[in-house]
Amino acid sequence: MSGRIRVLMIGAGSMANSVHYPSLASFDDVEIAGICELDPGRLNKTAEKYGVQGRFLCQGVDDYRRFVSETAPDAVYAIGHPNIMYPIWKWCLEQGKNLYVEKPMGITLHEARSLAYLAEKHGCITQVSFQRRTCPMVVRLRDACLERGPITHAVCEFYKCMQEPYLEARDHMMDDGVHAIDTLRWMCGGEHRSKVVEVQSVTRRVGVPDINFITAVLRFDNGATGVLMNSWTSGRRTFRVQMHAPGICAEAEHEGKGTLYADGDTTGKVFDTKEEAGSSEFHVFGGFRAKNREFIDAVKSGTQPGSCFADAVHTMAVAETILAQSTLRGD
Repeated sequence: MSGRIRVLMIGAGSMANSVHYPSLASFDDVEIAGICELDPGRLNKTAEKYGVQGRFLCQGVDDYRRFVSETAPDAVYAIGHPNIMYPIWKWCLEQGKNLYVEKPMGITLHEARSLAYLAEKHGCITQVSFQRRTCPMVVRLRDACLERGPITHAVCEFYKCMQEPYLEARDHMMDDGVHAIDTLRWMCGGEHRSKVVEVQSVTRRVGVPDINFITAVLRFDNGATGVLMNSWTSGRRTFRVQMHAPGICAEAEHEGKGTLYADGDTTGKVFDTKEEAGSSEFHVFGGFRAKNREFIDAVKSGTQPGSCFADAVHTMAVAETILAQSTLRGD
């Protein structure tokens, strides 16, 4: 596919406006052909900010279908809560539309597998926004480790300070845990995608009725080991990773700094996430712009990007495995 890629946006909420609209607007080869939104204020504010003429106010449950058909976009971005967006995602795939979604790709493994099935059946290019794979600083650190050999083990820690019960349609695992699992899969996968072949986990409910503490050890078919540590009972928000390869290791916080150590050196070389990205804009240094770029390039080339549904479904499977182990133990 050559020329400009015409994108229809379904949703103009805070997440879409903070990272996806600015990412797409920065690409010369992308046109935001229209916006579908339930709230007229958000619709007009977003359309005016990005100079979008196609404004579609959805007043019925299925109005978006008419707007997609009228616009005939090259790709659809449907950004919103998965319990609301799943029917939209499903319908878009059934129409053969290339599709970009936010994580998670559904709130159950059944939904994820259904979406992956439909994407393959109808030949759709798809992407789940697991943007921590494309944070420029962490990509550079991972590449430096891989120059020495495959990743032997990696660690991903995701902590938040949320002491109250989490009562949304999706649980902590599907809201945040999938990010950590997917980042581990990416770090441990090396140059080729690897599968998780064994999961050992511990879960707890600390002061609330829902699971808010998750740890797991993941063993990959390439021999790598991933260590997952997620807690919503901590004192602050932190997303932190480690990657270890022969004679080298990296430690990093995606939104802060990273350090590369090699050959016994204890000082290390320090990297700044904003400097590596060449921008202080969150959607750039956080990896969102690169994740969007990856999708647009995939639509143009007709090839699947890194976080296509066929890949992301494996992240969902690991998440469901941990939850199933918790249920069987009676945690």
